[in-house]
Amino acid sequence: MKLHLLAIGLLLVAPLPEAAWAQRPATEELVWPLPPDAPRIRYVGQLKSEEDIGKKEGFFSRLKSGLAGTEGERASQLARPYDVYHAGNGRIFVSDGLKGKVLLFDAEGQELRVLGETGQGSLGKPMGIDGDGNGTLYVADARASRVVALNDAGEFIAGYGGSEVLHNPVDVDVDPERDALWVVDSYMHQVVKFSLSTGEVLLRIGNDVGDLTAKREILQNVAMGTHGAPQTAQGDPDAELDGGAIAEEDDEPLIEPRDLLENRGSGPGEFRYPGYVAVAPDGTVFVTDQLNFRIQVFSPEGEYLREVGRHGRVPGAFARPKGIAVDSQGHLYVADAVFNNIQIFDAEGRLLLYFASHGQGEGQMFVPLGVSIDAQDQIWVADRTNERIQIFQYLHVEDPVDATGESGSH
Repeated sequence: MKLHLLAIGLLLVAPLPEAAWAQRPATEELVWPLPPDAPRIRYVGQLKSEEDIGKKEGFFSRLKSGLAGTEGERASQLARPYDVYHAGNGRIFVSDGLKGKVLLFDAEGQELRVLGETGQGSLGKPMGIDGDGNGTLYVADARASRVVALNDAGEFIAGYGGSEVLHNPVDVDVDPERDALWVVDSYMHQVVKFSLSTGEVLLRIGNDVGDLTAKREILQNVAMGTHGAPQTAQGDPDAELDGGAIAEEDDEPLIEPRDLLENRGSGPGEFRYPGYVAVAPDGTVFVTDQLNFRIQVFSPEGEYLREVGRHGRVPGAFARPKGIAVDSQGHLYVADAVFNNIQIFDAEGRLLLYFASHGQGEGQMFVPLGVSIDAQDQIWVADRTNERIQIFQYLHVEDPVDATGESGSH
């Protein structure tokens, strides 16, 4: 694979001093690409439980867990991480699909808290998460058809959407500088832009011909047994979280009875089960168009710009694209749940590098989902089936790389 990371002009970034999670010893660096090429990505460590932020479970806590029958599957242990957000000051938020909770790992306080359990901000099915950098967390709640804004204590701040506006919100990204909250609605096959300050819907990207009200009536009738039995759910790109089937490349067109079929599309600005959204520093919006096997790119105003990738099983293509994120230099990171790696593209969609591989070891993944990049360009990946968050560091280097150099591991 060709490596085209040219003219990157910053010093090497050191690991964060605040890092208290389980880290690989500095003498055993795991990097991509391999020498003699200059490293661009370094494996930092992982987060699985309270113990990885320095929390040691005492005797009485272990006894309580044992009596409750929860030993080995405590609330402090990740089960099926879906998305992750590092808010700084050692605060790592993780949405867990199996537990149906958002967990806050506080590395400084060496404690774990559960958010959104009760009150106005209670969560039904938390999925994608993001923060505004000022202490507010935004959670896409697919079951409640809304996005909930919470503070660190889990207290409700605001809500966006609702059943009359959203159908199945699965991811969210915040752009405070432009007063924008971007929400992916997978079953609506749309991306919805809200005003962060007022909650008003500013625009919708994607087809808007399906009747959500009529769809909800049909679903209600099905639930009451007056409209026949629903077809088995297939084609839902998040079905693996609910034990459903996974669409493969040779499948016939699939039917998901809960989505708005009329809104599906494959043209520019149209979607087939969009899954994740990421906003670049300049406001450019990237959307994972999962079953069209591409990333679509839009201006801050929602104007279609281009697409990245295609369907395939070679570097630069996608088999099951999932979480996306953008670093400080505008590079796009895309997780693929079949390749079990992260591919990195430049702003124009050219493949630069890919790292990680299938497995359970350090720097290996098994169904990566959400990807988040913090202010120090550390890369946080929800490694779902391995029940952990993996952490990597993007390395800025002074010397440009020869564009003819071979690198990467697939």
